[in-house]
Amino acid sequence: MQALIERELRLAMKRENIDELPLYPEQRQCARPTTEQILRLFSLAERHRLIDDAHTVQVFDVPLTELQRPLLGLLGVPEDAFLPPD
Repeated sequence: MQALIERELRLAMKRENIDELPLYPEQRQCARPTTEQILRLFSLAERHRLIDDAHTVQVFDVPLTELQRPLLGLLGVPEDAFLPPD
C-alpha cells in the first residue's frame, strides 16, 4: 500500500511539473516523498465532537494547511473527504 501511495504522488508531481515538496522538517524540500512523510503531514488533522445526550452539539475541525490541500489534490483525494458527513 505504501508503494502505491508513493507512486501516485510521484507520478502526479511529474505530471504537474513539481520537482520538490516541502515535506521534510522545517519545510525543507523533498524530491522523493515517502508515505511516512505524507502520513506525518496529516497526523494532526483531527476532528472533535461535542456531544450532549448522544446528540452532536458542535464539531471542531482542524483546518487543512496550505500544503495539505494541494497534496490531497495530487493524490486524487477530494478535500470534502475530511468534512463531517451530513
